[in-house]
Amino acid sequence: MNYLSVENISKAYGERVLFENVSFGINKDQKIALIAKNGAGKSSLLKILIGQDTPDTGQVVSRKGLKIAFLSQEPVLPEDLSIEDYIFQEENPILKVIQQYEHALEHPEDEATYQKAFEAMERHEAWDFETQYKQILFQLKLTDLHLPIKHLSGGQRKRLALANVLISKPDLIFLDEPTNHLDLEMIEWLENFFAKEKMTLFMVTHDRYFLERVCNEI
Repeated sequence: MNYLSVENISKAYGERVLFENVSFGINKDQKIALIAKNGAGKSSLLKILIGQDTPDTGQVVSRKGLKIAFLSQEPVLPEDLSIEDYIFQEENPILKVIQQYEHALEHPEDEATYQKAFEAMERHEAWDFETQYKQILFQLKLTDLHLPIKHLSGGQRKRLALANVLISKPDLIFLDEPTNHLDLEMIEWLENFFAKEKMTLFMVTHDRYFLERVCNEI
């Protein structure tokens, strides 16, 4: 199943041509690595693929209804939110159900609200998802869910953005240097996560070991 097609795209800045007449496709379950020298235009190509920029020639055509997520090298996050608030702002109906349930747990005296939230968890089969999203945050060492984003280091912000991408369960993920700010234990966990979840990936990475363990096409 084709997710996205790139048809003869080109990009230049003044007289400097980054790339021209580039064509390829991304199909379901592919894990593709894009490698090139620094300054060759990898990040520019990524921005075109996710719709943040437009090519000078050609076009990018994606499957209708395709849910795409993007992890940039330096993600910009809302300073006024906590880790938990940031995760729950994602447009995922199951996350909304979990948020309502966890809010009900904080107010046990309101039995009617708790019962309604519990039944919604059952109806949406949200228990496994709740366990998984908390495990993702735990593995990326983001354990204080009430910590404000403005107090996070650069590495913590990158890991939070990565967690949000994984939790959102998109059809296609674009990753720009995903192993930056991850220690060896986190990288090994991420490799196993991608193998188990069978996600469709397109990534820029200089981490050769990670590339070889995760990607099936370069």
